[in-house]
Amino acid sequence: MLALDSGALLFKDEKLPQDQREQLTVTAQGITAAYSKMSFAAVGLARQDLAAGLPFLLAVQKKSNFPWLSANLLNRTERKTWFKPHTLITAGGMRIAIIGLTGQGPDSLLTEKDNAVIAPWEEVLPKEIAQLRSRAEMIILLSSFPAAINRKIAETHPEIHLILQGGSNQGNIPPERVNNTLITQVEGQGKSVGILEVHWSAQSKRWEDPGSENLLADKKNEMDRLGWQINRYRRQGEPEQAFKNQPEVLEVYNDMLARQRLLEEEIVRLTATQNAREASRKRLSSYRNQFEAMRKDLPDNPAVRAIVDATTSEVNRIGKAAVKARISGITGQPQEGPTGNYAGSTACTSCHAPQFAKWRGTQHATAYDTLEAKGQQFNVQCLPCHITGPAAQTGQEMLALAHDLRQVGCESCHGPGRAHALQPAAAKAGQPTMATCQRCHSGEHDDRFNFSEALSRLRCGAD
Repeated sequence: MLALDSGALLFKDEKLPQDQREQLTVTAQGITAAYSKMSFAAVGLARQDLAAGLPFLLAVQKKSNFPWLSANLLNRTERKTWFKPHTLITAGGMRIAIIGLTGQGPDSLLTEKDNAVIAPWEEVLPKEIAQLRSRAEMIILLSSFPAAINRKIAETHPEIHLILQGGSNQGNIPPERVNNTLITQVEGQGKSVGILEVHWSAQSKRWEDPGSENLLADKKNEMDRLGWQINRYRRQGEPEQAFKNQPEVLEVYNDMLARQRLLEEEIVRLTATQNAREASRKRLSSYRNQFEAMRKDLPDNPAVRAIVDATTSEVNRIGKAAVKARISGITGQPQEGPTGNYAGSTACTSCHAPQFAKWRGTQHATAYDTLEAKGQQFNVQCLPCHITGPAAQTGQEMLALAHDLRQVGCESCHGPGRAHALQPAAAKAGQPTMATCQRCHSGEHDDRFNFSEALSRLRCGAD
């Protein structure tokens, strides 16, 4: 078993909001401690990992039980690497070389004081491959360059057998062979684990055509996801009856059933094809791939769980202290009424009592409570999707938010409502769009979100 990560491990973005810096760096240190417990062989260095500055990352490296790799983050004056460019390990009875590449971007990421530069891959990669080609039976690249650049690397350097690309939130990407290189990606921020079972031929060092084998795995994975979605509908009763007054929802459900039947036929055909190929398989390298979602029902490793709990507790403590510091200089008490253009959900009750009552029965109405239950109500990384307010507000503003905005309220969907509350006819409330919902129900947080289904289920009705 060889555990690898391509980077963007510590932070989501390349720049940290100043008022969230302390919480985010504490979280980064917790992530590093957890990875050290999980016996990672190597982690690539992405641009996001430099968000707190090069000195912070160098300090983190000293506390890591694994190497951080970057062959192209160089000392500007001496052109020497700040981190290990590669590591050589033995796994599966063979020597494996792992190289790290940091994606290029705006120079503003590194300060003049850092004396550092991210060099082009063309400058450093040929040298790395030249010295590793005879020392390793397999070469793996951890790259945070964009997919198009990784394809070009694969086309230029067939000596690289596997590229694990990171630094992107585009989701899971199954392995694709380019030249003699497999390129794959696991979605960011720990939502999934990618498992690549490799049967390597050190003699040929070449991949066979995966043909039906990996296509069959993809179809089975799709079948599992589809079955999960269909069961969600069925939990509400017999769909023909439960959604008889919601034809658009029923249409989505029937489309899923039709797709399920087609998948069943494809799986039978691909299974037969795979069985026929097994007997004549050539002595080339092969692989099986799957992505496993990190579901809440999976058991935790006690040592890692302890690190996570201690980290989240410290993050929440920092946020709570920030709230006390903010309010002590104003009134000594938390803010009571809504601010800015927001009226708060309670203001809607005089004209929209039935709609307000329906909202109170949804999970949106208790979104903030779920943070309190976990002791995370002062964690500014979690707050934006559990409160009502502008997406651009600062961490301090979120922490000191009025009580009536501490949930996903009416104004989360319909926009600021103070003007509408004062002049209902003149200032109409807005209507939610898919973009409204996807501010929180994005692939990173909810990769099964269906806008039409959600709108039908949550629609509060006309006014």
